[in-house]
Amino acid sequence: MRAESNNCLVKPGTTMTLSPHPPKPLRRCRSASPAPPRAPLLTQEQQILLRRSWQRVSKSQIGKTIVNNMIVKCPETKGMFSAAADTEAMERHYKHFVELIQCAVDNLNDLETALQPWLETLGKGHAGFAIRTKHWDAFGEAVATSIAEWVGPGRGHKETVKAWMRISCFLADRLSAATRNYYPTPMCTPRIQMLTILATSPSPPY
Repeated sequence: MRAESNNCLVKPGTTMTLSPHPPKPLRRCRSASPAPPRAPLLTQEQQILLRRSWQRVSKSQIGKTIVNNMIVKCPETKGMFSAAADTEAMERHYKHFVELIQCAVDNLNDLETALQPWLETLGKGHAGFAIRTKHWDAFGEAVATSIAEWVGPGRGHKETVKAWMRISCFLADRLSAATRNYYPTPMCTPRIQMLTILATSPSPPY
C-alpha cells in the first residue's frame, strides 16, 4: 500500500508495510494500591482508661508535679523555670499544662486535628528560649510519671500507664517538631516573639 504524501510519519514515495500479526495489547501498569488507613494512636480500651484515670488527678497539683519531675529528669530545665520564678508566671505554666492535657483527654479520638494548631503554637513560641528536643522529651516523661502517681494499683494499672506514655510521647514529639521547624527572628526577643505568635494563633481548642 502506497503511503499518502501528506502523512507526517512516512516520507512520500516510501512503502508502509502492515504487519500480518495483530498488534500486541498495551501493557498497563498496575495501579498503586491505596495506602492502608493509619492505625489509631489509642484503642477504645486505652481511651477509657485515660479518661477514668484523669478524673482521679488533682488538677490543682498536677502542673507543679510535672515541673518538679521535669527538673528531676532534666536538671538544666530548672534554670529555664527560674527565669519565670515569680508566682504568677509559674501558675501560668501549671495552668497551661493542665489545659493541654485536658484538651488531649477531651479529643482522644482525633488528637492530630484537635491539638495540632495549639502544639505548633507552643512549640514555635518556645523556640527562642533554647528549648530543645531533650527538654520536650523530659516534659513528656514528666507527664506520664506525674499522672502515674495518681493511678492507684489494681486492675488496669499497667495498661493505664502505657496509655499515658503514648499520649505523652505524642505531645513531646509534636512540640519538639514545631520547635525544630521554626526559626525565630533575630530582631525579636523570645518573650516578645512568644506573645506575637500567641496573639496571631488560633485559640486553644478547649
